[in-house]
Amino acid sequence: MNNYEELISQKLSKIIKQKRIKQKLSQKELAEGICSQGMISSIEHGDYIPNTAIFLAICSKLNFSIDQSFLKDKLSFSNNNVLSDTTFNLCRKHNYTQLIKYLTQPCTIASLNTDVDFQTYYYYYGCSVYQVEHDLLSCQHYFELALKYTIDISNLTPRNSIELLLLNSLAVIYFKLERKKEASELFKIVNAYLSAIKDSNSENLNVIQYHQGMVYFDLKKYNTALKLFLLGMERITKVNSTFMLSNYSTLILKCYQNIE
Repeated sequence: MNNYEELISQKLSKIIKQKRIKQKLSQKELAEGICSQGMISSIEHGDYIPNTAIFLAICSKLNFSIDQSFLKDKLSFSNNNVLSDTTFNLCRKHNYTQLIKYLTQPCTIASLNTDVDFQTYYYYYGCSVYQVEHDLLSCQHYFELALKYTIDISNLTPRNSIELLLLNSLAVIYFKLERKKEASELFKIVNAYLSAIKDSNSENLNVIQYHQGMVYFDLKKYNTALKLFLLGMERITKVNSTFMLSNYSTLILKCYQNIE
């Protein structure tokens, strides 16, 4: 095995074995209907890298699913639990059309009190517009507007997870708008501060290197994408999380298959 194969096999083997043991399944029970027990044993020992179809079947049996939301934990609005809960729940249900309608209600806008409230508002709004309308220029506008509430655009020094998420989202939009130099600079800033901000263990940050990697994956730059996905998985392990773990694992396998 080359270095990438070793890293991939080690990470996948650890994930599958831990999940199987946690659910009190034998290798034979996990393998049933998917592959041979011997293959599960080889995967768990790091001797075999499964293809995507087998891996997804294993994930399904272990209740280890692909995460579709861009948030794991709720973003809070000051002194407004109803707004915080409603926006987060609509987001987790992927009901972005309804979320846009809710955010544009006059009573919702009137309930915003602080700069952070407005920043969080425009982050939700920009992400929802991206999901529903795919309007890149509007997304750029909302993310840039959100950042200006708490951060000096001319001297980007992110201090918390919401600012990092915004910078990362803006970088993705820049890439899609062919502003690749600006996007790359923002990615560098995000990665430089990822472990330095006060809430660096936030599970919401698990999406950072996934979204970065997806940019390069879509460009068919599989080696670059693979490095980012492996870094993202390493971070998830470090903060003892499972959010986005299946997403990273699946894309790591796809990168590996395209590199071969």
